[in-house]
Amino acid sequence: MIDPRQEVVLIRNKERGGFDDKTAQVLAYHEAGNVINVTLGSRNGGRSYRYAATNVVVLGNPEVIVIHRADVVQIRGGTIQGVTEVLRFPGGRESWFRVFYSSESGDGYTTCPETQLRVTRKPEEVQAAEAVLDYWRDLAANLAPNDFLRREYSNFKDIPADSALRLLLEGRPPMSVDPAAPVLEPFSSNISQRDALVMALGNRISVIDGPPGTGKTQTIVNLIANLVSVQGKTVGVASLNNAAVENVRDKLIDHGLGHIVADLGRQDKRDEFFLRQGERNSDLDAWLRGPIPEEIPNEDLESSTRQLRTLQETSRQLALWQQELDAFQLERDHFLLSVDRADLPELEGLSRLQTSGQVLRFLAETVSAPPAPGRLGKFIRRLRLRLRYGRLSQLDLGDSNTVLSLHQAFYDLKVAELEKQVEKASGLLASSEYAHVQTEYCSSSKRRLEGLLRRRYMAMPRRIYAKETYNKQFADFTADYPVLLSTCHSLRRNVPRGQLLDYLIIDEASQVDLLAAGLALSCARNVVIVGDLKQLQHIATPIRAAKTPPVPHFDYKRHSILSAVIAAYGPSLPRTMLREHYRCDPAIIDFCNKKFYDGQLIPVPPAGPRHHPALVVVRTTAGNHMRAHSSGGRTNQREAEVIAKEVLRDFCQDVRRENIGVISPYRRQVDKITDALLERIQTDDALINDVQADTVHKFQGREKEVVIMSTVVDETAEGHRGIQFVDDPNLVNVAVSRATKRFVLVTNYDMVPQSRNLRDLVLFIRYSNPGEGVVESTVVSVFDLLYREYSAVLQPLADRLKKDSAFASENIIHTVLSEILTEAPFTDLALAPQVLLKSLLRATTALTPEHISYINNGATFDFVIYNRITRQAVLAVEVDGFEFHENNAVQRVRDAQKNAICAAHGLPLIRLATTGSREEARIRQALSHALDN
Repeated sequence: MIDPRQEVVLIRNKERGGFDDKTAQVLAYHEAGNVINVTLGSRNGGRSYRYAATNVVVLGNPEVIVIHRADVVQIRGGTIQGVTEVLRFPGGRESWFRVFYSSESGDGYTTCPETQLRVTRKPEEVQAAEAVLDYWRDLAANLAPNDFLRREYSNFKDIPADSALRLLLEGRPPMSVDPAAPVLEPFSSNISQRDALVMALGNRISVIDGPPGTGKTQTIVNLIANLVSVQGKTVGVASLNNAAVENVRDKLIDHGLGHIVADLGRQDKRDEFFLRQGERNSDLDAWLRGPIPEEIPNEDLESSTRQLRTLQETSRQLALWQQELDAFQLERDHFLLSVDRADLPELEGLSRLQTSGQVLRFLAETVSAPPAPGRLGKFIRRLRLRLRYGRLSQLDLGDSNTVLSLHQAFYDLKVAELEKQVEKASGLLASSEYAHVQTEYCSSSKRRLEGLLRRRYMAMPRRIYAKETYNKQFADFTADYPVLLSTCHSLRRNVPRGQLLDYLIIDEASQVDLLAAGLALSCARNVVIVGDLKQLQHIATPIRAAKTPPVPHFDYKRHSILSAVIAAYGPSLPRTMLREHYRCDPAIIDFCNKKFYDGQLIPVPPAGPRHHPALVVVRTTAGNHMRAHSSGGRTNQREAEVIAKEVLRDFCQDVRRENIGVISPYRRQVDKITDALLERIQTDDALINDVQADTVHKFQGREKEVVIMSTVVDETAEGHRGIQFVDDPNLVNVAVSRATKRFVLVTNYDMVPQSRNLRDLVLFIRYSNPGEGVVESTVVSVFDLLYREYSAVLQPLADRLKKDSAFASENIIHTVLSEILTEAPFTDLALAPQVLLKSLLRATTALTPEHISYINNGATFDFVIYNRITRQAVLAVEVDGFEFHENNAVQRVRDAQKNAICAAHGLPLIRLATTGSREEARIRQALSHALDN
């Protein structure tokens, strides 16, 4: 045999002229004057041919042509993929080039004259994309020898030209496309779901943020219905595991769309799919023989869409008002518990305070305003206030109780206003028959969907595909089954090389690592990535790799496909958050909403009665009950027993056992809880066998009416070492949001004070149940809603008084504090101005009569910084101007009283002098210290 790296043997083609490369077939050759004898064949034998010397060209002495990774090698205009080496064989009249390459089907080479070879440099974005693929290939090469990803990436040589993967890795814009009209919503939808639908249909790469209970699976099903029926597209649905994909499959089947789905995921499901094709075809034919629904015209469908959108906006506003009403009623309950109403004066003279906004403006113009200059100024102000609000003669605005009366008036008016708005919106929806309009719209969309699918399937014959050969008939197969279900790992095996699906939908994308996602993205032109960065993230397999990530956002260890795409495109990414929440009792999701979603979720109140309390904390007896095991993991027998013997009895009597879930961060604790439950089965409660216990990680994507969480850790040093894992914000978010009606937290006696997220959860639960349990603190909850609205009213006053030096200093500090609270360590904190000491601090025996008098006479903090989740004050801030404080003996006495009062209540106080320096550093240090204690 001839070594192709040493020689080229060319034989003239008599039919078309020119020379053909016969090197691979040449066993030997022998020159004899003007004749060359060439033996062609294989190792098993060959045949000798005589050629004139002018009809055979033999070239040797090759030169290696240096080819860089960024070079593109083309022969006769076609690009050679996977080039490994290029050799130049010089000739007398013409040189020839031989290009060696590697592909999934094996190694090979091709030969051409120098006039047909072209080498060009790849564009920078193509080089960038290939650098990322090289990095991923290097990672995969370091996996175990039998690892699926290692095998796949060893054959993954090139990124398909029109794939979503190439678009992403090259960093090109997501590229908008015109969605086909009209957009159908055959299955119930809402405003944010429709926005997500339109956005996904209009862009090549898009993200749908799907917080818990917001209907992401429903959105995916509506998206599939549009892609398949209206646009005639093929769709792949993939995730890291089969469970998420099966949720989509089950939803499609429930909606009568099972016949469009090919389940190619887990082997047993795959086998079942191919076995049941005949049954599916019979069911499909029976459906086609059924009555044909009358389709609604486009203009009528569009009119119904507009009508429904208007009512959906009213429904959303109703939910927002109800959410606000619940919050104000709860805060008012706390307010009423914190004050002695017998001491509050009547406000009969203020006849014109008819709205909550007027009460706040009155407070801003009286209590919070600087003194008017001179006797004339005071007279003019008092006259103006009398004309605007009523008689002031009987009110002592310097008395804290008067201010508290005004606060109560604000709450009463605000609650009444919100109740009126809720009633009005509810009446409008009822009179407009909102539910009927929504049902009719979905029915119209379903008829259009059914009509389009009927026309599709009536035009094609029924076929049976073999699992060994279906990919050779892929166009026919995907016309018959336009929706392919698979895992991200195996989708590439289900789509033939050279073929692309139109769309890929990646579900639970926060758990999909970049190696698995890269395979799936290479199979489709467009991608919709669905997930939630606030829920459990992917766990990267530890891999030792020689290469470093070429760009940070494609770092395998740090990013899932969801976080990578968000980091890659930033604000330019087409991205929609599903906001309407349906799963949990509003009190449960309120914690997740405030803590993790910045208040963006809109809880839709459930139909029927609510379970009270929706949030419960159960403490074990004093002592350290956690055990750390040498083989790994932690357990807490006491918590397991409390759940089995007390929590199920006290908080689950009204719930069927199969609707109860018990979760823990630790697998060993789940086993311990299971054993404790088994003991109860043997003694007094056989039905307890239906209670499901599992880890928090395994419960993602599931829900139960009642969820009980065991935190396990205690206050030992070993327990504190476990806090970071147990207190992970994503884990806490998932745990709480699994419960639809009640969440019970079972924790140690001290209630995990070293944690951040669990501590906030405990305090939030206490805040949600005013008047229940023992109140241990002498500092009451900050009235967040009151001060938030008060701040908005004070701002115009601040703008008018910027030239007032006393007011300007507070304004400057307000700006500084607001900016600091946007920084990552402090985003759970909020700022309240002009906070009455009496509204925040309870009476205590540590206070002197002078302290109490000072508090009662309208003393305020300039600012109070508090945890916006728990409403707990963390730091009081005083702005001390030189003339008014340091150079004023009377004020220095008052400052000393305020210092002593704060010390008696354990409330940290920081004083910021207008003549001081490093104020921002002092604030950050004080906040960090307060949060850690």
